[in-house]
Amino acid sequence: MALLTSYFDESGVHETGPCVVAGFVGNDAQWGAMIADWIPALKQRKNLHMRKLRWNQKPDKIASLLSTLGPIPHKYNLRPVVSAIKWSDFNAIARGKVDSQFANPYIMCAYCAISVVLLEVAADDEVYFLFDRQEGTRKETMDRMRDIIFEWIGVDRRVRGIDFMSRENTVCLDPADYLAYIVRERSLDMSSFKSQAGASIIGPGGNGGWISAQQLQILTDSWINGKRTIREMINELSTNPYFRGPL
Repeated sequence: MALLTSYFDESGVHETGPCVVAGFVGNDAQWGAMIADWIPALKQRKNLHMRKLRWNQKPDKIASLLSTLGPIPHKYNLRPVVSAIKWSDFNAIARGKVDSQFANPYIMCAYCAISVVLLEVAADDEVYFLFDRQEGTRKETMDRMRDIIFEWIGVDRRVRGIDFMSRENTVCLDPADYLAYIVRERSLDMSSFKSQAGASIIGPGGNGGWISAQQLQILTDSWINGKRTIREMINELSTNPYFRGPL
């Protein structure tokens, strides 16, 4: 039995477009090899932060940087995991009908991402889950998410822990930020410069997918009619097949 570590970041938590939680999973040797390549490829940067890149000022330089960084996680067989939901679907179907502190797009995607790791990647291995730490109200949401998720799946013997850390303390969150950002961008405009420049982080294939409007409708109706608790609703999201379309 090995110990795997999953690093996850999010994009689109501000109620526009899709909300995406994405990251990579691997063992210590894989992460160590990734770090050894990633840090030199960053050149003068301490971390990669996609939203802070000067997209309009230095497009060629950014494209070169991203094309160098994107293949690195895949080179060492780190497994990409994505969970996403459209805010428009959530607002139209579930807002005001489910308790948002337990079932909002970020928490739903984070829970499903964890479940995908356990269902599709971990097998018998133990897993430690690390998410990018935020401050303010988002920190409160994340702390609540940890309590909720650990209560629901912490009994799984494979779950070694769920925690948050600052991206400044590790480059292992960089690929997660990169993947989440590009998955969201590609869902908005597959032909945009950002989508094209960051395509290499997608890799040959991954795990997880999109929570569909149809799936969300069924679950919300069940919750309203008292057929499912919030816990059962989220469990249903995590165990039903996801849409496996292009990320």
